[in-house]
Amino acid sequence: MRIISKGRDVGAFTLRNATCVGAGAAAAFLSGAGFAQAQEAAFKPRARIQFDIVSSDWDTQADEGAYGSIRRAFLGGQGRLSEHWRYKADFVLTPDTDAIFDDAYLEYDGGSWSVLIGEHKIATPLEDQTSSLDLSFNESVSFVSAFGYGRRAGVGAIVAGDNWSAAAAVQGDSLNSLEGGETNSDALYVSSRVTYAPVLHSGEGGLTLVHLGASTRFRELGDESPQRYRARPLNGRGARWIDAGSGLGGERDFSYGIEAALQRGRFGAQAEYVILDGDSVAGADFTFSGYYVDLFWSLTGESRNYRAGTGSFGAVRPSSPVTEGGPGHWMLAARYDFLDLSDSAGGASRGEQSAYALGLDWVPVRHVRFKLNYAVSDMDRTLGPDESAQIVSFRTQLDY
Repeated sequence: MRIISKGRDVGAFTLRNATCVGAGAAAAFLSGAGFAQAQEAAFKPRARIQFDIVSSDWDTQADEGAYGSIRRAFLGGQGRLSEHWRYKADFVLTPDTDAIFDDAYLEYDGGSWSVLIGEHKIATPLEDQTSSLDLSFNESVSFVSAFGYGRRAGVGAIVAGDNWSAAAAVQGDSLNSLEGGETNSDALYVSSRVTYAPVLHSGEGGLTLVHLGASTRFRELGDESPQRYRARPLNGRGARWIDAGSGLGGERDFSYGIEAALQRGRFGAQAEYVILDGDSVAGADFTFSGYYVDLFWSLTGESRNYRAGTGSFGAVRPSSPVTEGGPGHWMLAARYDFLDLSDSAGGASRGEQSAYALGLDWVPVRHVRFKLNYAVSDMDRTLGPDESAQIVSFRTQLDY
């Protein structure tokens, strides 16, 4: 069974390698092997762009207004170097940053198991496992950014069966922090995740699914900058009103969480709960937590796309795309998101953030998606003034 090709891919790869592999694909084509076969075997280009129009309305502060921006632009490729060795490398291309790595790894595919070397996030919670292309809302839930989940450089492994998966990773600094080809941090990240689907089958009515999972992460930041625990309002890109404070400065922490997802034809639900216990540079102990609950309703009947090999969700393919005279895929989603950063001695802006969101998705054809979100976030500080923000965001998304 091919795990990573249907789910998560991840290792270090350079543009020079991509050029060589691409040349091999061209040679195979010219020799008569066929371009499609050569491209699958050697090099498949990848690209995506997400353009957002956002309107923010805060109760008191001036961090509001309307703007348009390129949220993400990626360019990269993936393919197979041999029967067992594969690669993937995506580069983030945005106007305000240099080109940096997204996923960048080598993978040894052993059939029912894979080993990954490079920049990846093979053992993070369910919400972070989901690609930004396939998230239910325009932004991830609050605990993903507040607790510092994401890609790091290291070694990971995943093994899977027909309805379960288990992943673990040992990672350090990010490839994007390299200086002179060497890491500038001795940080250590050790993470794991297991998933199990006791109910998993498809029929005329679509997918029937019960998904359960758990994840852990131990993090020792070493000489890396201490973790700053804070969050923006849901689906917003403005100020972080809830902030445990720069004086807290997490030096090490341990997080553990549980996850569940249900699907019954066109209806679905998903939830996660994560607790983080940490120690600050000053020696203070603290405990933070976050959770969310999502509900889904496909107006056109398609089920979400579940990938048992990685215990995650992927893109939904419209059953009747507009190119065939159909309506495409339409889905309504609702979310409640909660983050508690109140358990700390310092930081006047520490507190709790609760948010509600509604979303409408339209996928007229594969690789094209429009997402309209409305979110209200109530931000209650332990000390100082509270705040509330209403955010409307509209995303146009293309990928290849």
